[in-house]
Amino acid sequence: MNTRLGERHPRGFSLIELLIVVAVIGVIAAIAVPNLTSSRKAANEAAAIAHLRSWTSAQELYFQRFGSYADDHTLLEEQGLAGEANPDRLGYSFRLETPSLAEWQGFADPITDSVTGDRSFFIDQTAVIRWSLGAEAGPVSPPLGYSP
Repeated sequence: MNTRLGERHPRGFSLIELLIVVAVIGVIAAIAVPNLTSSRKAANEAAAIAHLRSWTSAQELYFQRFGSYADDHTLLEEQGLAGEANPDRLGYSFRLETPSLAEWQGFADPITDSVTGDRSFFIDQTAVIRWSLGAEAGPVSPPLGYSP
């Protein structure tokens, strides 16, 4: 390269080049963030559904051992029948109830609506998972796989 003394060579990037790079990064982020959010919600919902499904067999095993259903998830954990229901990891809070000796009900609700999940879920001794959008799911909610 042939240069003359006193000739300036630009060093670094110009302001225009930096603004273009920032704009391109902004466009990429605007495209990627919504996809990331919806993917995370879908993963949280899938994990919540899997956790509810595990309650079916855990409750039946508990019933065989003790003659009644567990009314708290920690009882299933203590017996080694179910894994930890960690809301921070799964994005859902879980609740287990036993209205009678022959019935149990499980609930999974997003910790933060529209952030950690969109749907709430319900399961009972029938092993049918039901869902609701924007409200707590219950025994009259549509079954999973049904779109009204």
